Amino acid sequence: MDILSSQTCVSCGRVFTHAASYTKHKKACQKGKRRLSSALEIAKKVWNQKRCRVSALDSTSEHTAFSPPGSAAEVDTATIPEPSSQISDDHTSLAQRRERRLNRRLPRRFQDFIPELPHPLPPAPPACPDDLPADPSPNPSHNSDGSSAAQTIVSRVQRVFSTQRNTFGLVRRYFSARPPSHDPDDPPPSQTLPDAPRRSDAAAAFYPYPNESAFRLGDWYWNQGAQKSQESFRQLLDIVGKPDFVPKDVQSAKWGQINRVLGHNDFDGEDAGWDDCDAGWKCTPVSIPVPFHSRTQNPGSHNHFTVEFHHRSLISILREKLANPQADRLFHYDPYELLWQSADGRQETRVHGELYTSPAFLEADQDLQNSPPEPGCDLPRVVAAMMFSSDSTHLTSFGNTKLWPLYLYFGNESKYRRCKPSCNLCNHAAYFQKLPDEFKDFVTTHNGPKTLTDVLLAHCHRELFHSQWRVLLDEEFREAYKHGIVITCCDGIQRRFYPRIFTYSADYPEKILIATIRNLGGCPCPRCLIPMARVSDIGKERDMLQRTLLARTDNEEYRRKITSARKFIYEKNYAVNYAKVEELLKPESLLPTSNAFSDALAPFGFNLFAMLVVDLMHEFELGVWKAIFMHLLRILDSMNKGLLDQLDYRYRQVPTFGRDTIRRFARNVSEMKHITAHDFEDLLQCAIPVFDSLLPEPHNSSILRLLFLLAHWHGLAKLRMHTDSSLCIMDHLTTAVGDGLRAFQLDTCSAFQTKELEREAEARKRRILQHGPAQPSRPTSSQNRDGRRPKDFNMQTYKIHALGDYAAQIRRFGTTDSYSTEPGELEHRTGKSRYTRTSRKFYIQQLARIERRQARIRRIRERLQGTATEAEAEGTVATSEVHHIIGKSQNLPVNVTTFVRTTAEDPATKGFVIKLKAHLLLRIKAMLGLDLGVPSEGDPVAGHLNHLQSVILKNDCIYKHNLLRINYTTYDVRREQDVINPRTEHCNVMFLSKDDSEHHFCYAKVLGIYHANVIYVGQGMADYRSRHMEFLWVRWYEMVGSEAGSTGSDTELDTVQFVPMAEVDAFGFVDPSDVMRSCHLIPAFSTGKLHSDGIAMSYCAQDGNDWKSYYINRFVDRDMLMRYHHGLAVGHVYAHENGLGSMPTRAPGADSTTDSQGIEDADDSVMAPDHHYQGDDVEEMLLEDREADGLDLEGSEEGGLSGNEDQLSDAEYLAMDEMYGLSEWLLD
Repeated sequence: MDILSSQTCVSCGRVFTHAASYTKHKKACQKGKRRLSSALEIAKKVWNQKRCRVSALDSTSEHTAFSPPGSAAEVDTATIPEPSSQISDDHTSLAQRRERRLNRRLPRRFQDFIPELPHPLPPAPPACPDDLPADPSPNPSHNSDGSSAAQTIVSRVQRVFSTQRNTFGLVRRYFSARPPSHDPDDPPPSQTLPDAPRRSDAAAAFYPYPNESAFRLGDWYWNQGAQKSQESFRQLLDIVGKPDFVPKDVQSAKWGQINRVLGHNDFDGEDAGWDDCDAGWKCTPVSIPVPFHSRTQNPGSHNHFTVEFHHRSLISILREKLANPQADRLFHYDPYELLWQSADGRQETRVHGELYTSPAFLEADQDLQNSPPEPGCDLPRVVAAMMFSSDSTHLTSFGNTKLWPLYLYFGNESKYRRCKPSCNLCNHAAYFQKLPDEFKDFVTTHNGPKTLTDVLLAHCHRELFHSQWRVLLDEEFREAYKHGIVITCCDGIQRRFYPRIFTYSADYPEKILIATIRNLGGCPCPRCLIPMARVSDIGKERDMLQRTLLARTDNEEYRRKITSARKFIYEKNYAVNYAKVEELLKPESLLPTSNAFSDALAPFGFNLFAMLVVDLMHEFELGVWKAIFMHLLRILDSMNKGLLDQLDYRYRQVPTFGRDTIRRFARNVSEMKHITAHDFEDLLQCAIPVFDSLLPEPHNSSILRLLFLLAHWHGLAKLRMHTDSSLCIMDHLTTAVGDGLRAFQLDTCSAFQTKELEREAEARKRRILQHGPAQPSRPTSSQNRDGRRPKDFNMQTYKIHALGDYAAQIRRFGTTDSYSTEPGELEHRTGKSRYTRTSRKFYIQQLARIERRQARIRRIRERLQGTATEAEAEGTVATSEVHHIIGKSQNLPVNVTTFVRTTAEDPATKGFVIKLKAHLLLRIKAMLGLDLGVPSEGDPVAGHLNHLQSVILKNDCIYKHNLLRINYTTYDVRREQDVINPRTEHCNVMFLSKDDSEHHFCYAKVLGIYHANVIYVGQGMADYRSRHMEFLWVRWYEMVGSEAGSTGSDTELDTVQFVPMAEVDAFGFVDPSDVMRSCHLIPAFSTGKLHSDGIAMSYCAQDGNDWKSYYINRFVDRDMLMRYHHGLAVGHVYAHENGLGSMPTRAPGADSTTDSQGIEDADDSVMAPDHHYQGDDVEEMLLEDREADGLDLEGSEEGGLSGNEDQLSDAEYLAMDEMYGLSEWLLD
């Protein structure tokens, strides 16, 4: 045996020849463990003698257990006494007597509230004639002056039914003669899935499929994606791998016949056996009269068979909708007024969101209820709110194949489901046709050698569009509009439904086609008659007044002008643009087209112009903001082309946020290639840090202010929930945006000689080559040199004018996301995916058949599975109810001793152990309800250091995790999730601030996500079992300059910077339960980087690429914006105390603890024994656990540490002191 290679245990004296044996022995050596226990006890005594000569411990409450999670009340760390009240200056060292800076960056306790279901309606009180109000009010909308709910606002026979106020202060108020019989917001009763149909019933259950195996395979093919992926392949494997899958059933299926039956429509002729509620497709020929003036070869009006129009009956779509049990359950029959009420009920404000809570819906419902009922009918009468959207789209990336679909949504369904394509609530109602190429041949036949003019072509295009709408607004629809249709709903109750058209979402070219007005004419707005010369007056008092006084209406005068103009054209054979026709129609930008909506619905009081709602995506993101952004690029290009390169660099440095909220700016944004509406939204939200200091003053400040106003207005315009208070802010902001745009044009734009961008000049040249010059112009000197023309900023556009209508439209129809064109744009993907299954010839009929196949297969599946629960319908999961999610694995252990040793020179780990134990001790004592006379983690020396010895990390390890998921309640009372990853840009978080400053939040960068198995052996302990405690290691930010601006009144973003590493509280630990959510910090590029050489001072902090300061992007998403409107968001209960009124401090049924998310029994979760102990076995097990943890607790008092073996030498003590780095940090 080689003596030189042997190793001896210093505790028991055993000699080992192999290193592996020696290492294994060290972990199990009982003498070594007792020696370590004694050393810790001696170290504690020495430490107390040298550093902590303090008064006797304060008396504590008689707690006998380290309580499990969920047993302690919320404790504010602000109750920690000052160090001077606990330490006597006569018996303390110099380091202890020094005045130290308290950690003022510790967050305030944050409590998350889970969205709860609304309270059920109270039972209906018995009707009494004396209770009927005498003076009905004509308007059911909430009175803006905050009048009581007892105020009568409905007809004489109607009553008011209100729900109780929930945790968030929301109250639903119904106006009807009886309480609602159907409440979609209530959860359905628990239902068991129906049993699988017997083989004998398979033909009826799976019709037209012969059996379940064939149905599952057909469902996979038609409804699980057109382009099969690995996920769809796994779905196929799941289908064929089920025990009940029978290959013979699939082989015997007649797939061609099944697909023909599934895709059967009315235009196919024979009956396929579908019920009457199935809204199949029809094919109707459409012809239009083509006018030829008197100077043509064949004057007069000649009918031209133009197209075959594929469509579905609107009434059949409604019947099919209500025949679906799941759709019927979530269909709101009764509108209600949603109010946000204070705790005492004295203050309330109206909440705007869904269409079925809007004044437009309430007024339509009141008019219906107040109208005379049908003779002999006492059925409940319900408004079926129809919302249309249409837009032409390309079906292929290359080629000219197009589709012009008409989408129908029902406003009785929640927008949160209606606007999600995966919910399949969009109904394809029709596929519009355009004039075919053969139409030119028809015109040439009657027109002679004269070519087809653009005026006649545009007129015939409008005539064809409205002729197709006349087919949709047929006699059946008009009859239902007037008298309603009786439908037996899935709850067995018969109701009479009245279809009503509320909104039509379209871009500007289609709006003017629907409204039959001129494109950018003298009065370009489809909703008002404000002339083009005054559209730039947005925000002025006169402009806001004229929008109401000059509103377009479908009245007798309007219809008389159209009729007179058409007589000139079709009876007197005048040209479409004849002078008398222009004189009659041009002042109001009208056109001689008979409007289908006016012809069909004007007798019922329908105003077609009111349904043309605003469009945020096309009017602002792709309109106003795009124009401003491009002109800012022209300004930078006019100064120095290198500024565009700097702009591109800054945008590429902007960090991402969320899953796809802010995406990476990979391309050079100045080139404007392949930029979508989502990209322009991201450009605006991140524009302020990017444009900062690119231009000289005063233009820099002016542009930054304009960008702030635009981003703020855009954030409010796209909110999914508004209140009267937030709409008042939006009104003032609209005025500020108008003033800012006019100042930008007058002061900034006039100071620069701007020209077309290179891409604009190239695009203009391509247009000239393709279509010829619009009008010959003499080139300027600047154009001769580089071919670019001068370009100014234009405010005379409809899209700028439309910004003034948003607040009024939200008050009328609810928030803009309910009727935006974005859901229609997303639905285009469905048509494009279906097109890949067609033969590319006569594809419209094939698209109609595919639509029916998919809809009927979904109906079969839903009938077999039963009604989905609300959680399934909303796509939520149970895990969203917890505040945060951190993994439970212990695969990444970090030995604290080794970590502190290896990073001894790193400023980030200065006092790492002391800060961590102080943080854990504070949380433990808060759980136990003990006196918090302990130091904060930022200043642990000021109190009793021996308290920290009662916190023991099991195995001296903490366990690292890669991800932290934060679930939070949004401003509109929904649940969302942020993912925190310290290794990526998604590492910044925000907390509630303890300071009384106007800025309500504090910010930190997460350096690590950990949990530890903590043993507490101090006062109040019960046993020595470890507890699972989660914590975050963070680096704090501090505010730069003024901390104002949290109310949204200022026009500058708040800025922060890292706390200098020399500060004691630059780094610290926080409870994950206190994290509010992730935040988006953008570098302040104008200030430069913190380290010009890129060399980091701290390996743990990774500060080599840090910037000197950062902008807090409050516009990154809707919820973030409302957090800076403190007290105005319904879902932010923590801010209600300074908002509407006094809000409850705890949700009903919520756990009473605030730390329940981060602490649990680690021994139960990690070890989880399979057997139970009783009697003496329990004591033996506890003793084994204590010995395994390296503790000898025999003879200890009050659970303290006791050692009676070896004494700790000075050298050993100094080694431990150096290991934890305590002396150097304490004396700093």
